[in-house]
Amino acid sequence: MKVAQTLSLDKSKQRAVANKAKRLRRRIKSGKITIREDIRERKQKVEQLRGLVYVGHLPHGFYEEEIKGYFKQFGRVTNAKVCRSKKTGNSKGYGYVEFAYDDVAKVAAETMNNYLMFKKKIIAEHVPYEKRPKSIFHGHQSMPKKFTRLRRWNRNVSCKNKKIDDETHLSQSKSRLTRLQKRLQKINGYGISYDLKPVDVPKSLKKKPVGVPKSLKK
Repeated sequence: MKVAQTLSLDKSKQRAVANKAKRLRRRIKSGKITIREDIRERKQKVEQLRGLVYVGHLPHGFYEEEIKGYFKQFGRVTNAKVCRSKKTGNSKGYGYVEFAYDDVAKVAAETMNNYLMFKKKIIAEHVPYEKRPKSIFHGHQSMPKKFTRLRRWNRNVSCKNKKIDDETHLSQSKSRLTRLQKRLQKINGYGISYDLKPVDVPKSLKKKPVGVPKSLKK
């Protein structure tokens, strides 16, 4: 008995689904449709566009944050690393800076080479992609990330601990109660009786419940 390679959830549509799958496999073999590239290949392509600069004779106290803040005058800095001792964790006096574009890295290396900083001459050399050390920024994201506004807010610790005034708290409470009302109406539309009483509601909203459903009124 021959088993079909593609199965349809609806038996009446099995032949149409199988024919569609066959046509799709033919188009993939002919090269008309390209399958999504591997993550490693995409990461390699992104790294080829970026430029790397070796920085030596780093002064004491000139670490990752200081390197990023100083070298961003040349262009967008994507990564920075100070090489440290495995035993003590102290800086070895050299590190690497990664720029978004290779041309910017060449200009930064040419400008900063033999630059006097805190009584030390900085050594800056452009590192071609072929000589790029492996896993130099291990644990750091080389590919561009896209976060939603909510995720960016959650990642920002300072925003979480930020103190807000009464007006901001009132407007945030109004919007939350409005969203809660819509969700309760959606739940009640499915025939589910659900009642929820929110905690820490401002007094002004208790007196004048703007957009609050009847189930939320006390």
